[in-house]
Amino acid sequence: MLRYLKGPKFSLGLSLFLLFGLCLYPFLVLISKVIFPNDTLDFLYFSKAFGSKSTMLAIKNTVIVSFLTSLLSLILALPLAFILSRTDLRNKKRWRTLFCLPYAIPPYIGAIAWIILGNPKMGLLNIVTGTSWLNIYSLGGLVWVMSSFFYTYILLSLLAAFDRMDPSLEEAARLSGAGPIKVFYDITLPLALPSLFSGLLLVFLASAASFGVPAMIGNPARIYLMTTKIYTFQKMGSMSGIFQAGALSIILLILSLIVLFSNQRLLKNKKFQVVGGKTARPSYLVLGSYSWLVKLFLYGLFSLVFVIPIFGIAFSAFSKVQGVLSFDNFGLQNFSKIFFETDETPRALWNSLSLGFWAATIATTLGLFLSYINVKTKLKGRGMVEVFASLPYASPGTVVALAFILAFSSFSIFGFRIGLYNTLTFIVLAYIAKYLNFGVRTTGDGLAQIDDVLAEAARVSGADWLTTLKTIWFPLMKPALVASWFLIFMPAFSELTMTILLSGPGTETLGTLIFQLQEYADASGGGSAVLALMTILFVAAINFFVKFISKGKYGL
Repeated sequence: MLRYLKGPKFSLGLSLFLLFGLCLYPFLVLISKVIFPNDTLDFLYFSKAFGSKSTMLAIKNTVIVSFLTSLLSLILALPLAFILSRTDLRNKKRWRTLFCLPYAIPPYIGAIAWIILGNPKMGLLNIVTGTSWLNIYSLGGLVWVMSSFFYTYILLSLLAAFDRMDPSLEEAARLSGAGPIKVFYDITLPLALPSLFSGLLLVFLASAASFGVPAMIGNPARIYLMTTKIYTFQKMGSMSGIFQAGALSIILLILSLIVLFSNQRLLKNKKFQVVGGKTARPSYLVLGSYSWLVKLFLYGLFSLVFVIPIFGIAFSAFSKVQGVLSFDNFGLQNFSKIFFETDETPRALWNSLSLGFWAATIATTLGLFLSYINVKTKLKGRGMVEVFASLPYASPGTVVALAFILAFSSFSIFGFRIGLYNTLTFIVLAYIAKYLNFGVRTTGDGLAQIDDVLAEAARVSGADWLTTLKTIWFPLMKPALVASWFLIFMPAFSELTMTILLSGPGTETLGTLIFQLQEYADASGGGSAVLALMTILFVAAINFFVKFISKGKYGL
């Protein structure tokens, strides 16, 4: 029996069981309880939810905001992709890292930054200019803040496509007399259309799934989206409210599934994409005397999407009184108040570190076994492992949280009733499900690079499966395992969208504490900025470490 438990069958079987239990079962429970509330087909909660004018307005706002965010993200990402891939700009790798940094920072941090900068009454930019023309609490403000983070989805998709592309067609067009810009729009961009549309779909879904930015900027402007409406329903404190939130969540879940499968279909479609060995040098546009103008554009855009917001957060964090421009107003009072006088801060930091550690450790380990099934076995249907692991990540955090509430908040095992709601265990299970996709993909890349001959040699030498795992797979996969761990730890450490629905008194995290300080509990201001600044520095340090460990393969 012990020998069987140590063998691959039990480990891989348990991994598949956990994959089903965490990534598929909660969604099945969500759908069944909302559609079959009394064990019979009944659309009562759909009619209640969608019979409200405010709900229909939230759906309309979600579509408008997501469309405009996708459009603005494309406008930002397309020229950047051209400059960073098809010009002779110096230090392009450094510029790529800088413009991809917003991808690693939680968007609600950007919302706090732009509230500090664009508050119509005491926004820093309005104070500096002596006007009140900038009002971040508007449709334009909401779209801009989301676009300043989500453009990275399109940028990363395009850069990856351009880097993989066989440049022989571009070279042929260039030899025929076409200039670099014409080559880009007539040859390069059409070949990358699947990746471009994939990035647009991801931005649309990310915008529809976002909670922090709509809650902080949209709600004061009375621009309610589906995620904030789900939060409102869930906080009603009744089962009717939860099931109405579930009805809205099913709509978002269907949208997520459409985007997920459309994205996979686009990326597998080779009809418009030519990828092969690099037989020629890509057609680079020589900037020449226009180099300074391009650099001015890059410096200006990077300042707008990153430097100015970070400066706003730092200004608020060090200001004794918010909105006062004076050297005498700077000090460390906000840091002292947050770290030594706010009782929730030590608990929230410890909870975030603990949740991040366990989520990263368990998701990486589980991801290793699941990717082993996908990459190294011949089981029928093994390709569905990656699809199931992708489902929670592609789904909005509010949907995942609500599904977990209905599936695991309270259940019985052998007659013993177990209540998980408002526990750290409950939250970490949701984190594992949400970010398991990172573990599967990253460890899968590492496994694919290891020849099966090594494992066969170990078995011929008498090593069992567990020994082979410890002596062959783990040592060779250290960079992938470390990268997977930190790629999961980073978003889990500062997660907000799921946690705001799953946490309660005593289970506060860094994300929920920042949200509460920004929205309710910090009358003098500055507290949320202190924690936001700490989060940015922490995420940047982790990203640098991941790039160093993986020798640039992972990280931004």
